[in-house]
Amino acid sequence: MRVRLASARRGATVRGATAAGGVTRSFPTSLLLAVHLSATAAPAVEQELATPRQALRFFVESCRDGDFGRAARALDLRAIREADRSTEGQSLARQLKFVLSHKLWIDWDKVSDAPQGSPEGRGVEVVGGIPLGSGEVPVRVVRSADGAWRIGSGVVAAIPRLYEEYGPGWLGARMPPVLEEVSFLDVSAWQWLGLALDLVLAALVAFVAGSLGRRVVLRLVRRTPAKWDDALVNAARGPGRSLLAVATLAVTVRTLRLALPVQEVVDRVLQTTAVVLLTWVALRGLRLVADLLGARISLGGNAEAARSRLTQIMVLKRVTDFVVLLIGGAFVLRQFDAMRVLGTSLLASASVAGIVVGLAAQRSIGMLLAGVQISLTQPLRVGDVVVIEGEWGTIEEITLTYVVVRIWDLRRLVVPITRILDAPFQNWTRAGSELLGTVLLYADYRLPVDEVRRELERFVSGRPEWDGKTAALQVTGATDRTIELRAVVSAPDSSRGWDLRCAVREHLLEFIQQLEGGAFLPRVRIEPPAVAAEASATTARAGEPPPPTAIRAEG
Repeated sequence: MRVRLASARRGATVRGATAAGGVTRSFPTSLLLAVHLSATAAPAVEQELATPRQALRFFVESCRDGDFGRAARALDLRAIREADRSTEGQSLARQLKFVLSHKLWIDWDKVSDAPQGSPEGRGVEVVGGIPLGSGEVPVRVVRSADGAWRIGSGVVAAIPRLYEEYGPGWLGARMPPVLEEVSFLDVSAWQWLGLALDLVLAALVAFVAGSLGRRVVLRLVRRTPAKWDDALVNAARGPGRSLLAVATLAVTVRTLRLALPVQEVVDRVLQTTAVVLLTWVALRGLRLVADLLGARISLGGNAEAARSRLTQIMVLKRVTDFVVLLIGGAFVLRQFDAMRVLGTSLLASASVAGIVVGLAAQRSIGMLLAGVQISLTQPLRVGDVVVIEGEWGTIEEITLTYVVVRIWDLRRLVVPITRILDAPFQNWTRAGSELLGTVLLYADYRLPVDEVRRELERFVSGRPEWDGKTAALQVTGATDRTIELRAVVSAPDSSRGWDLRCAVREHLLEFIQQLEGGAFLPRVRIEPPAVAAEASATTARAGEPPPPTAIRAEG
């Protein structure tokens, strides 16, 4: 359809004729004016700059591709002369990209993707702020008069000062361009080389400075009569060097001016390493304190009290080790956003004793509480002689989850800690180490018991295993053939008691064998029928019942 303007007066009409049918139609002048204005309107807004998010992403991706001239289209360069916009725009885009990547973490979800921007912004979208001097430079994306969104002129004006403050610095400015242009994971080639050199430098500083410092400190502590300071220096050797290496790396890596995401990863790794090393230091310190206390207690004269305190120290050290590891693990998890809630929960659970975190942890926490209960009640202690699960041995180690028993033949019996509390066992040294040992012997009825008793007293008086308290011999049983003798002797502990029992048994057997040529050894009597009949007749004449016959021989 071809339209032409017929009259400009109010109420006039415009006639349009079709070439095919010659139909004439009338149009209002206002409608024709709107069509004319729309035909002469400005071109559409660039799609890359249609929204704040698109404009900012367009700038970042163009800079990442190295096309800084294209990235300059997202900058408001109206304050720069038009003749200089091309060259200065590229330079400003390069500098702003470096500053943004090192000082501003863009949360893309918070940047509006609507053509009008956020409702409260009214044509201005604030992305963040960069500290500068005593103030802050707000990074704004502003909607221009043509409808396109660009980084505001205020930010553009502050780019030189920001770049001077947060630029590559003295080291980066003197690197060859090829090392700057080649990058991997948003880290330039010269920065990768710098990271490798920083690692080597940190290890070298830790080794040299740590060795020199240790020698100086050892010379000082060796002048003191105390021994704990020497042990402290030796225990701090490994953790001290590692912490020195981490501190050196944390300082030197700042000179590389890494991009903010990369620097964030490096900082998290260094912080996590520092937490692990501090946990190591705490564990070393607890071990040192436990060893020093144990050595001091072992020097005491009261063996019973020493074993009791050693057990308490051992179990308390296990509990504190568990708590330190729990707190250290919680702080490590808190370094990562995804694990922050879990780390906070672990810290909360560590401060509330007896709270069961979950059903899966009930058994572990129950064993932990059982270890604490053994430390307080002390049904057994380190060094106690016990009979457990049918095995005789000595308590060698008590942990939070199990007890190690050194059996007499040097085997190790590992018993769960809950088994100690749930099942009965024998503790031969619970109240004291003194024990009574018994020896059972069998002899003939005619044995002179008093003579054997005197021999027992004479024998044990010369034995070093005997403590001089108890040495007795009694007839505790009799059968139709023999009598049972029980010798009871005392010893200061179970080991010497066992040796004394074996020595008494061997000696009394030898004594009975040699007494009147072994006449009092157990024997079986055989009585012929004629002798038995005569004995019965004699007894009958005397008016007594006949004696019982043990065994009668036939024929």
